[in-house]
Amino acid sequence: MEFINQEIYYESSWIKIQLPKFCPHCGAVNNPKSQILSRNKIKTSDKEEIVISVTHFCNACNKSHFSIEVQNDDNSFSIKSVYPETQPTLLADEVTRLSPRFAKVYADSEAAEQRGATELAGTGYRSVLEILIKDYALKYSGDTKEAIAKLNLSSAIQKYFNGDVFNAAEVVRLLGNDYTHWEKQYDFKLSQLKAYLDIFVSYIKMQVMVKEPIVSKRIN
Repeated sequence: MEFINQEIYYESSWIKIQLPKFCPHCGAVNNPKSQILSRNKIKTSDKEEIVISVTHFCNACNKSHFSIEVQNDDNSFSIKSVYPETQPTLLADEVTRLSPRFAKVYADSEAAEQRGATELAGTGYRSVLEILIKDYALKYSGDTKEAIAKLNLSSAIQKYFNGDVFNAAEVVRLLGNDYTHWEKQYDFKLSQLKAYLDIFVSYIKMQVMVKEPIVSKRIN
């Protein structure tokens, strides 16, 4: 996890603290409203340390994260622990608007990955592929929600995609099946599954941008 510095006003003076570079909840670049909740002296075996607990309110997602920080020799503070410890990927707005549930389950899967729960994360990444495909189909294919819901993941990939993006989706499906089903067939790392998922997500972002351009021009 990367950290940046921030100056805050506390007890009639400005002090320099640390905070995560990105919000642990939403992944946005962090510029929160920070507030010191407590300040205590803690005696260790060889010295006495000043420890503060800080809350950081993210303006992007309106959620708070927290840090425990220790005073340095120059009176600034350095982070010793952060809650939550996860560092989510900041997904493209085009994708999160198209499929809010995709964004939520992706973040949950990534949090599981960062905590070492790779089996759970692999199952989650397979699920987000299906969620994103079906939300994309519902928005742009003209098929009904009932018809889309009846498709399994393999059929949905075949119906709505082809070429290179079809291959990327198939890799995610097949490797995701290894985390979802009883018997594994492939020997690949979770990072490889996620790399192909990122390719697919980038394609969806591109398609949304093309189908919904921010400006348009009437051609006579």
